[in-house]
Amino acid sequence: MNFHKNTIALGLLGAALSVTSLSTFAAKNAEPKPLLSPEVVNVYKAPAGLVISESQKKKVVKAVEKASEGWREAFNKGDAKAAASFYEEDSVTTAIPFGIYMGEDAAEGLWEYIIGSGFKNVEYMNTKIEVISSDAAVLSASWKMNKAYGVITKELWVLQDDGTAKLRVDDFEVVGSK
Repeated sequence: MNFHKNTIALGLLGAALSVTSLSTFAAKNAEPKPLLSPEVVNVYKAPAGLVISESQKKKVVKAVEKASEGWREAFNKGDAKAAASFYEEDSVTTAIPFGIYMGEDAAEGLWEYIIGSGFKNVEYMNTKIEVISSDAAVLSASWKMNKAYGVITKELWVLQDDGTAKLRVDDFEVVGSK
């Protein structure tokens, strides 16, 4: 009887892993599809009733666009340290399938590994920036590079005292390889 229970458990585990791997790695050469369920999108929307002036929204968006472009330039130059400089000291990066990284130093280690593995030329597509407060915005996008493609489900950029934006949260997923 225990053999039968173990066989069923292993079968269920195998099924779960195959579903997980299918959602994590799509077919080779498939295009990224950043469609998120409405439930997920609503989690990252600005709270109802929040009033942010148009000038403040523009200030936040401009800072996020500049920082995001700076991060991509650093990555594409192969400079992990410069890429990590766009993260807050206590940031959290969830990089599927790589893991969860806490802090700027850990982010630098992640980017060193990825850059050292030959990944380069990252481009963002279908970029959306939603201002969620007077000093923060969430960026989501599809991305592609020379050897992989995927989605950014959440980059939470927060304005710093000097007016620049840094990443507090970076959640992205590799969907497939090229």
